[in-house]
Amino acid sequence: MSEPVPLIINNQNIQTKVSFNVDNPNDGKFLWGVSSAGLTEVEGAAAAAEAAFPAWASLGYATRRDLLHKAAHVIHESREDIATILRKETAAGEGWASWDIDAAVATIKDAASHVSSNNGVIPPTNDSSDTALVFRVPYGVILTIVPWNAPGVLTMSSLAYALAAGNTVIVKSSELSPRTYFLLIDAFRRAGFPPGVVNLLTHAPDKGPLVIPALIQNQAIRKISFTGSSATGRVVAKLAGEALKPVVLELGGKAPAIVLEDASLNDAARRILQGAYGHGGQICMATERVIVLRSIEEPFVEALKVAHAEQSRDNTHSQPLISQLAVRQIKALVDDAIKNGASIVSGPASYADEEGRVFGPTILRSVNRTSELYYKESFGPVISLFVVDTVDEAVLLANDTEYGLAASVWSKNIGNALRVAKRIHSGTIQINDSTTHGEPTLPHGGFGASGFGRQSGPDALAEFQTLKYIRLSLK
Repeated sequence: MSEPVPLIINNQNIQTKVSFNVDNPNDGKFLWGVSSAGLTEVEGAAAAAEAAFPAWASLGYATRRDLLHKAAHVIHESREDIATILRKETAAGEGWASWDIDAAVATIKDAASHVSSNNGVIPPTNDSSDTALVFRVPYGVILTIVPWNAPGVLTMSSLAYALAAGNTVIVKSSELSPRTYFLLIDAFRRAGFPPGVVNLLTHAPDKGPLVIPALIQNQAIRKISFTGSSATGRVVAKLAGEALKPVVLELGGKAPAIVLEDASLNDAARRILQGAYGHGGQICMATERVIVLRSIEEPFVEALKVAHAEQSRDNTHSQPLISQLAVRQIKALVDDAIKNGASIVSGPASYADEEGRVFGPTILRSVNRTSELYYKESFGPVISLFVVDTVDEAVLLANDTEYGLAASVWSKNIGNALRVAKRIHSGTIQINDSTTHGEPTLPHGGFGASGFGRQSGPDALAEFQTLKYIRLSLK
């Protein structure tokens, strides 16, 4: 494709007068140009989605279900091509890229399975001669704003369920992985989705302040789903509030892992690091804080060092991050923590290459509240280790954050682990597994600055439906 990567509006490839470039974060070299949406394309996508809504919403459930399965099949058949592009645009490892596309396919299939479960209720009425029918109905046009780091699964966690519920959708993709998004959304077109049902917009980095408000304020848009940073989520929520539109927010995290005295230390150390270092730590659910009881401090720290050395040797997690700016920001957080008293347990706590594209996986301890890293999401391969005397202290420390997206508890005593898990303020809590674990059937979302609303599973379907009742007075 020598032309810039196009937008998709009403099933048509759209080239714009304005374009921008995408570079490969692995080496900084030019990859391709990309069409940049402006106000004209915003209006075009909104009009196309609005026009397509009545027919799509009234389509039989079997047809909608079958089309979703076809889209999943198209993506599966193209998985290697999409994963290759994803790796070029985001520096993702081969395993991560393949997982993301496979997870996208599984998520679409799960959404398809819920198409026929759109059940209403018949509530009681004061007058027995009356009948009330409560229906679950689609909103109309959904705007889903999605990130670069896992474009497959994070897009389908909203897009697929919005479609299953009978909505039409505008996908506003990240400018960092536009061709990946083009291939994903093109799959719906290739699967036979009618024009206007799924539309794709991308814009240059400096056009966000123009395009995003225009989309949210457009009268055709009925609900917004946003996945990304908490800072941008606040902006989206404010714009949506001003427009009186509901919003689903899946935002950042500062996931804690609590290691109890009877945990399997070697297994916990290995899997905690996988959840912290995977994809360079560029996952909203990545483990950033590890809280261990003092009675097992020494053997657990030793287990962490061994696991860190093993994972460093195979270079599984030594990958370029999305940008050199991201690496510099992580280094600044680590430098500030060390300046304020933190010490290095393992890792370089610095760049792991000459060009500053890789940040070496790092474990710190004694990170205190005067450090930015204590509260701020690093979005990189950095762990802060804390040692406490009691479980109560561990829970207080785990909850000492504005975030509440993911957490984990490690113990051989499942009953005890469950009691601790119930006290953690988090939308998802894993017992004896990584904080990054997720499945299409499970509701994904958080508390506090991690957002609200849920993605994936039947709860995601409900997010994209609203209620209406019809009362029959039979007197």
